Amino acid sequence: MSQSFSPQTKAAIAGLWTGNLFAPFLVSGVAAMLPAIGASLEGSAVALSLVMVCYNLGQGISHMLSGRICGMLGVKRVLLAGVALFCLFGILLALAQNMAFAIGIRFAQGLAAASISCCVTALSVSLAPPQRRGQVISTVVTSVYLGLAVGPLVCGALTELAGWRSVFFVVAFFGAADLLLLKRVIPDQPPAAPDLPFNVLNAALAVVSLGLITFGATCHFLHPGVIWLLPAGFVLLALFVRLELRTEHPILELRVLSKVKGLPGGMAATFINYGAIMGLSVFFSLYLQQVLGLNAFAAGCVMMTQSLMQMLFSPVAGRLADRFDAVRISILGMAGCGASILALTLLDAHSPVWQVVLQQACLGTGIAFFVAPNVSATLGNVPQEYMPMASGLLGCLRTLGGLMSHILMAGIIGWYMGSASVNAQNAGLFLQAMRCTLILFGSLNMLALFFGLRRSRKTAEKA
Repeated sequence: MSQSFSPQTKAAIAGLWTGNLFAPFLVSGVAAMLPAIGASLEGSAVALSLVMVCYNLGQGISHMLSGRICGMLGVKRVLLAGVALFCLFGILLALAQNMAFAIGIRFAQGLAAASISCCVTALSVSLAPPQRRGQVISTVVTSVYLGLAVGPLVCGALTELAGWRSVFFVVAFFGAADLLLLKRVIPDQPPAAPDLPFNVLNAALAVVSLGLITFGATCHFLHPGVIWLLPAGFVLLALFVRLELRTEHPILELRVLSKVKGLPGGMAATFINYGAIMGLSVFFSLYLQQVLGLNAFAAGCVMMTQSLMQMLFSPVAGRLADRFDAVRISILGMAGCGASILALTLLDAHSPVWQVVLQQACLGTGIAFFVAPNVSATLGNVPQEYMPMASGLLGCLRTLGGLMSHILMAGIIGWYMGSASVNAQNAGLFLQAMRCTLILFGSLNMLALFFGLRRSRKTAEKA
């Protein structure tokens, strides 16, 4: 870290880095532990999938509301509460005796995790001087990639040695230690709008709409009729946006935020580019195990390449964003993502593993050069009082972009394969579905690239 930072700022960045590690660590780690959790709690395949679905739902809801709550209570208070609740819910999850309780607690943990992410992003931007903003953001973001990379390995090892419950106790212990550090080193910040009322109706619309979208998109395997929850969710989401633009005290200050230079374009690029890349991990997992015949551990090691490259190159991207135009660096990252997506269409049933590793490395590098510079460029001009709200909105769009990615992926796989299983006998159908989806994802990436180039041109004209 640069000598321009005071010891307290360095300690604060270290605390934010650690706080940002726990949620992604458990996201990938819980996925690896699902068979052990199911065996222990006698959970069906549907129940195990709901462990992941409800966590994502909690994140989406929290991203939507955290910014407004931060304005009422203050960013530091919300961050400390989020870390404390994340640890508490982890302990309760370790003590779970049935799947219903585990699913509910995992949903609550998703709420806490997203509030941490929102506050960490806002504080990373506000604590850093403008000339070092990209460096700080990229440093904090590396913990996300590290957590995603090592989560399956560490959680798998702990599960084998001491059982799956031990993972949540260990995370709670380190989370409590980080809570004490954050309480000491994060400067006190008064709430931006402590006296404004909380719009309960709009908040309820946000919660219900995201719930309907999430379950409609991911739970149609329970019953085909569930898919109709999806359009209902989008209708309520549109109603939420309409009311937000008209109400005097909105949950999201859309009217104000829309006037911040670079924010609308950055938000659009975030939503679309995440829609193009978030579903790829599912294809990689199925392709490596069901088409190439790798076991789960070997497939995990191959897929870990992406997170490792993101962790390695994110600091480089942050420094380049500080030295040059952050928008242009993010455009470079988007182009890298697009090239990687198109390269994936070359995979077939006989592709060597090294080719998959290479393409994972290219994709991870592209994502690294997109994420931190895009956050820096998007949130860099947001007024301090609106920073938590803008950070929460950015996180919400990441979540919705990833959800859109999974909706498109599931729909195309269903179109090509119907109810057929993904196995060696159906590898041809799966590869057709994968190539069609990749072409669509590549088209989405081109759309995100268009928004990035347009934003870069506007920045150059105003300079």
